[in-house]
Amino acid sequence: MPLILRKIRKAKWYKGGGVPWLAENDLQADALGDLLTKGNRLSIYLVDDEYTNLEQIVTALAANCDYISDFDFALFNEEALQNINIKLESTEGDTPDATVNSWHGDLVELTADKVIALATVIWTRAEKRRFLSKRILELVVKAVASQQIDRARLKKGLMEKIDPLIISPEAEQ
Repeated sequence: MPLILRKIRKAKWYKGGGVPWLAENDLQADALGDLLTKGNRLSIYLVDDEYTNLEQIVTALAANCDYISDFDFALFNEEALQNINIKLESTEGDTPDATVNSWHGDLVELTADKVIALATVIWTRAEKRRFLSKRILELVVKAVASQQIDRARLKKGLMEKIDPLIISPEAEQ
């Protein structure tokens, strides 16, 4: 069963750490900012069981940003959605990588209670990971150079950062 990937801000999901007034078993309200819905839907990506597409998904999502930074995300089992009665609908993603777009989905028909249940799953059962900005930069440069990422879909500020780092195939010969 695939894993669900949702981009988060990792520091918002620690149990009690860094927020002096927060009780050990409380989730800070700011974490819910990572679960903002639109039309009662929430965008996610499907990672295969062996994680073979994880770097490609992270690269595509990072390439959709204005600038390179650390990339935080949560991974949890799709089964957790069934346990909290959240429906997953396959939809086309909006990244500069067409393949990654096919691994996109939306969590649909969300209510406030379901979003809170999802936050609880992420907080208590999800694996929270981070790719450091240095690694993100390497991945994006490689993906643009190999044309895995559609260069025309990148934001200007990001292109200005990675253009000098891209070695053209002609230059390697």
